[in-house]
Amino acid sequence: MGSLRPCFQRFLEQKNIITNVLGKLEKVTDIKKYYLTTSSIAFLAFYLIFGYGDSLLRNIIGFNHPAYVSIKAIESTNKEDDIIRLTYWVIYSIFGLADFFSDIFLFWFPFYYAGKGGIPHLGSTSTC
Repeated sequence: MGSLRPCFQRFLEQKNIITNVLGKLEKVTDIKKYYLTTSSIAFLAFYLIFGYGDSLLRNIIGFNHPAYVSIKAIESTNKEDDIIRLTYWVIYSIFGLADFFSDIFLFWFPFYYAGKGGIPHLGSTSTC
């Protein structure tokens, strides 16, 4: 975890929409960007671990971007991308249906929602 901090600090020093918003919040609240971000990440992690935000996050990731790309595919003249998007939606709905019924039995397991949300492996050795 120690090697992530410099990467995180470099990210907070970059100019993008996230750091611009964090800079404005920093001016308003007099709380450093680092603490605003880490507390937000911690809040999101606890929210996901206890299962209430998992469904929302999975639906945003699994639905919003593919829906946008699907609309673009429909508007294009190429029919190959339409087949790819239709295949995605069929598989997405099958997994959604299976997930609905599996929740009845599996929600009793500790950290089930966190695992289902696909929390990445924290021991990763990747660099920023």
